[in-house]
Formats: sequence, C-alpha cells, structure tokens
Amino acid sequence: MKTILFGILLLSFCANAQRSEVTLKNGSVVLGKIKTVNDSIVRVTTKDGSIWQYSKDDIKSIERYDYMSSDGKVYSIVSLGHMPGVNTGNSLHIINGYRFNNHWNLGIGVGKETIEYNDYIPLFLHGQYNLLESSTTPFLSVMAGYEMPLNNNAFNKGGFTTGAQIGINHYFSKHVGLTTSVGYRFGYFENEQPNWGIWWPEPVVTIRELNRFEFRFGLVFK
Repeated sequence: MKTILFGILLLSFCANAQRSEVTLKNGSVVLGKIKTVNDSIVRVTTKDGSIWQYSKDDIKSIERYDYMSSDGKVYSIVSLGHMPGVNTGNSLHIINGYRFNNHWNLGIGVGKETIEYNDYIPLFLHGQYNLLESSTTPFLSVMAGYEMPLNNNAFNKGGFTTGAQIGINHYFSKHVGLTTSVGYRFGYFENEQPNWGIWWPEPVVTIRELNRFEFRFGLVFK
C-alpha cells in the first residue's frame, strides 16, 4: 500500500512538471523537476541540467516548491531607470518593504535622479501587486513621493513625483530575482527666480510639469 501511495504522489508531481523539493533521509535537499518515476527509483533534473537518481527508500519526502513562496516577510529592490522625453533623466532606486503575502508588497524607496543637469534625491512610497504565485510573475506597481534637490541652489524647490508601472519578476533562486518594467512618471517641480531690484521687484516662481516614460531593470531580494 505504501508503495502504491508513493507512486501516485510521484506521478502527480511528474505529470504537472513543476519544481519539486526532494528531501532525502540523510538530510540533503534537491530542487528540480521530477522526470522519471518507477517502483524503485526517482530521477530529478536540476536547474543546471544535471540528472540525479535516487532510490525510493532514500527519499523522506517530496513537496512542490515555488520560488515565489518564502518565509521572509521583507523585500528589497535595487534598480536602474531611464526616463526619456523632453527632460530625459536617469535614476537609481533602492526600495525596502514588507511582504504581506505572495501578492501584496508595500515599501519605502530612496535614490538619486538626474533631470536636466540637476540632481535630486527621491523619497517615496512603493506599492506592488504580483499577479501570480509563481517564480515568474507579472506585476503592477505604483509610487508617489517628493524629489529633494541635491544641488546647492536655494531657488530650486524640488517637487512632487508619482508613477505607475507594469513589469515582470523572475526568481532564479529562493531569495534573488530579476525585475524589469515599463511605466509612466509625472513630476511637478518649482523653481523660484530672485527679485532683481526695481525692474523685477518680486520673485518669480516657474512651474514645470514633466510627463515621461520610465524603463527600469534591477534585482529583487526577499
């Protein structure tokens, strides 16, 4: 009876061709896809293409394994971005946050952005929804915050920024993956020109509204 139940379990994993976690009685753990099953052996193909063969008597348990699942509740994203347009800019973002579950993430981000030869430090909130519970999943994300000017210029007031993105995360290990996305960024910046005596007695505030695409690529950790 145990042999029959064991065989049914293995066949179900093999039929679904999903990543599995094979735990051996000696404590070793093998991650891969089960390719061959019979009454006495199990063959597992690992990520690097190696094929490992084990006796049924050496196996303690087999469980489906998903890189998207993790006991960790925090996540980090480090990404580079390019925002083409009339005011083309580049950026570096570092985001740290909390994973409520495999779908919902909420974090705080900081970084550095260059816009029209001016450098800014963005401080923003980041929210993300992962569409699938899988090692490769599309996602939707939004961000909103404030751009603080880095240059020593009292008349550059910085401004508000917000955006939305659609992208893909691909985890190639339990804790590390690649992220890439495309989206839209809006910026609202104020610059104040000083008064110039009798000919220009009051300061003049110039407002710029920036509408740009945004392309990002980076690493995600959990």
